[in-house]
Amino acid sequence: MKLLWPSSLSLSQRLFLPMLSFVVILFIVFQTISYYKYVGNAEKNLLNRVTILATGIGTNLTAAIQFDDELAGAEILSAFKADPSITSVEVVLPNKPYPFASFQQTNSTVSEKLSDNDWQQIQTYTVNHHSLYLVLPIQLEQQTIAHMRLTVSLSDMVAMQYYQIKISGWMLLSLIVVSSLLLLRLQRWVTQPISSLHSAMLNIINNDQNQQVEITSLHQDEVGKLVSCFNTMIDKLNQREEQIHNSLTQLNNEKAFANNVIASVQHALIVTDLNGIIILANNSCSKVFGLTPNQLLQRPIISIIKPLEPLVFNNALHAALKGQQHFKGEAIRSAGNTTLSMYHIVSHPLPHKQQILFSIEDITEKSQAEANQRMAAQIFENSQDAILLLDGSGHIILVNPALCRLFGVDEHQILKRHYHCLLTNSDYHQLKRSIREALLFTQQWQGEGCIYNQKTKTKIPLFLKINKIIDKDSQETHISVVASDLSSAKEVQRLAQIAHHDALTHLPNRHHLHQHLSQLLTAPREHNVAVLFIDLDGFKNVNDIYGHNIGDKALKIVAKKLLLSTRQNDLVARLAGDEFIVVLNQVTNKTLIEQICNRILNALSTPMNIHSYHVEIGASIGFYTIPPNETTNIDDILSFADVAMYQSKIAGKGRFTEYRKDLFTQVTSKYETEHE
Repeated sequence: MKLLWPSSLSLSQRLFLPMLSFVVILFIVFQTISYYKYVGNAEKNLLNRVTILATGIGTNLTAAIQFDDELAGAEILSAFKADPSITSVEVVLPNKPYPFASFQQTNSTVSEKLSDNDWQQIQTYTVNHHSLYLVLPIQLEQQTIAHMRLTVSLSDMVAMQYYQIKISGWMLLSLIVVSSLLLLRLQRWVTQPISSLHSAMLNIINNDQNQQVEITSLHQDEVGKLVSCFNTMIDKLNQREEQIHNSLTQLNNEKAFANNVIASVQHALIVTDLNGIIILANNSCSKVFGLTPNQLLQRPIISIIKPLEPLVFNNALHAALKGQQHFKGEAIRSAGNTTLSMYHIVSHPLPHKQQILFSIEDITEKSQAEANQRMAAQIFENSQDAILLLDGSGHIILVNPALCRLFGVDEHQILKRHYHCLLTNSDYHQLKRSIREALLFTQQWQGEGCIYNQKTKTKIPLFLKINKIIDKDSQETHISVVASDLSSAKEVQRLAQIAHHDALTHLPNRHHLHQHLSQLLTAPREHNVAVLFIDLDGFKNVNDIYGHNIGDKALKIVAKKLLLSTRQNDLVARLAGDEFIVVLNQVTNKTLIEQICNRILNALSTPMNIHSYHVEIGASIGFYTIPPNETTNIDDILSFADVAMYQSKIAGKGRFTEYRKDLFTQVTSKYETEHE
């Protein structure tokens, strides 16, 4: 496979890269040779130095070895402190498992230790990445009496190697920079004229001759003569181009002016012949008809407009083409491409070319906006809700008839006046702070309020929706208010309250109680429901002694105490007279029922002060627990709780009793015995 990339290089690159590569490779070769020679010499010097030192110290150790004096041996080995590169030394005697003496250089990193087998395999020395391991015999009268094992750190030599590599790297970088500068200067002398000539020729090929191209050569050689001839050719070409350019510029200016005028027109401009065939269209036709100018050419104009009344439009078109009567802004309804459209058409004759110019504007959105505006005005006028629009300072700028009826005022009386004129002082102060805070943070507020009708002199409850509207362009602020009359809803609510609540205590009545129990029994549930039947003890005496007025007030206090003694999701109802029912929802255990019963008994046993009278009453409670999925009817449930309450009275009052099946027989027998 041929090497193709050199052929894609420029002449300057072919000169620069080989020369620079040769210099760099030559430098790397010489530096590599020098590096390996340096490393070999350094290793030999280190080995010689350590060998000489170890041989001298080994000679001194012979006496200590003969007398087996280990302390003397260790003291002699301490002489290795003189060479910090020697990290550890051991003197090993034949046939002994442990060293005779050893030395460890202080403040030195412990090198990788060799096993005895590794030491025995070393003939003289061995080297790894971090250390040199040397074995020297200690001889006495030409007999080996021991071996000295030395571990020498190569960290200093490695540091020198890294330093040499760093110096070589900086020298290589400097060499590349200096060589590059020299080679770039050399190639500039040779290739710059040729490159400039090449660029100028590309400009001619690309017809880029609007300006004079000047090429100069530093030397009057062959290249310089070629450049001179090229400059002469450029001068002549530019002169001819200038003449052509001036003629074309004038023509293009006239054409551009006409095109700008046509393009600036937002309406569709169509030119037809006297047969109604389109021969010219502007770009705005794409927006109006969804077709490009080229797609409109040679098509009848009636097929483009697609009028809903083709016969009427065809007659008007023929009249315009014959010059009898032109379109003067008629609105033509069209089927359009997908939806109904509305076009505004004006026609002008072009007699010198026997052509007709049509100006067509799509007024569909404008017509729809006008229709929507009329519809919005009708909705505004006929709305049953009162609508009010305020400016940023709170002055009324728009109202509908419903508002005038609701407030009992005429429109001319309140327009341009501040909205305070519609509110009483009490109404304004109740709503002002809440509305202002809501509009400031959320730009909307809704809630109930009350206004005063100035004609009927009555207060009318309202539901108000207030919104702050900020114009995106002018940042002008308006406030819209929509008010709905709640009089009917409030009346329905009041009647519902009367139908479902006790008039005296405002607690749910028997009807409400039955509805609540029916919902609980029919809905799926997982927990028990407890029904407490509460009958007041001694209440008849209160009515007899203090009168029914005090009795009624006592019943109201009892109702409040019951509400305070139960939970929020529980129901407290008045059954009749001095009888109350408490429905405990979601009862998880019997202890909860007993706690609430004790709370009720303690609360009701507390004396009440009513109009300086010290009123004391108590209560007896019976309760019935309804497990999930029980089908007992409501009347039976209340009857069971009543039976349990009566048992509490029999047992001495002021207590609570849970219903059991045997209670029904006992209470019935007791009741019959008391009434025989």
